[in-house]
Amino acid sequence: MIRHVDIKLSYACNNCCVHCVVADQRDGALALRGRDWRSSAEVAAELVDAAAQGFTLVTFTGGEPTMRKDLPALVDAARALGLAVGLQTNGRLLSVASLRERLVGKGLRFVVAVHGPDAAIHDAVTRVPGSFDQVLDGLRALFAAGEKVTIKTVMSRRNVPHLPALADRLSSEGARRFNLTFPHALGNARREFQAVVPRYGEAMPFVHAALDLLELRNCAAVTEAIPPCLLGSRAAQASEATYSAGFRSEVRQLDQDARDWTRDRTVEGKVFPDECAGCGLRPDCEGVWREYVDAYGGAELRPLRA
Repeated sequence: MIRHVDIKLSYACNNCCVHCVVADQRDGALALRGRDWRSSAEVAAELVDAAAQGFTLVTFTGGEPTMRKDLPALVDAARALGLAVGLQTNGRLLSVASLRERLVGKGLRFVVAVHGPDAAIHDAVTRVPGSFDQVLDGLRALFAAGEKVTIKTVMSRRNVPHLPALADRLSSEGARRFNLTFPHALGNARREFQAVVPRYGEAMPFVHAALDLLELRNCAAVTEAIPPCLLGSRAAQASEATYSAGFRSEVRQLDQDARDWTRDRTVEGKVFPDECAGCGLRPDCEGVWREYVDAYGGAELRPLRA
């Protein structure tokens, strides 16, 4: 069992994505701590504590962690403690060579958010003109350096029809690992729910088309927050099946105490609508985000009765 800890460095971000789940948490952090960031010393203490508790993998998240000038030093500190390190980033500042060159060659796993196949779609999701060109420049440099990169795409009504084109464009650029994530209706996605969160019925034809294309390109691809009944023969590509068997995750946020993310996600965050009763896939399924069921119900699900 891999023990994983997600450490949020700050809630500051240079994007304003339509689906951002932490958009409300900045106010909570300011009320609780008087600031929405951890100092370098506080992050170092968190890393020491995580290593002492037996965590073996840390992911730096935010907000946008590449906005931190101390990020390379924090990566070094984590590696010195024997921790594997992941970086979840919107990728824009990886286009800046002076920063990128201080991060490559450290064994990082880069998880880079790309939400469209071109500037028109991606920038509409991030709401920052020019963000697509920046992330693409950064990705090309990471690919050229041989770094481990996963493309993470959060679905929304703005980009769902373009998932196959995104898979085509990014795999042609050199990406070989993809994560297609269904949105969790918190933060911005909660406030703009109808404009952001698609129905599964809208999304799944495009999800399947993207997965088919990525298979042809010999790319690894997983999904998040899509029930296995909707994936059909691709149910094994639901990341939850891997995580539940091999990972235990904790998240250390800035507006609340450390939380068992594995439990929060499966017990508090997701539910099984009535349609799921008696489904043969239930042991391998985490259910559906509670907010989705509250808004749309479960009629789109396809339970396996055998």
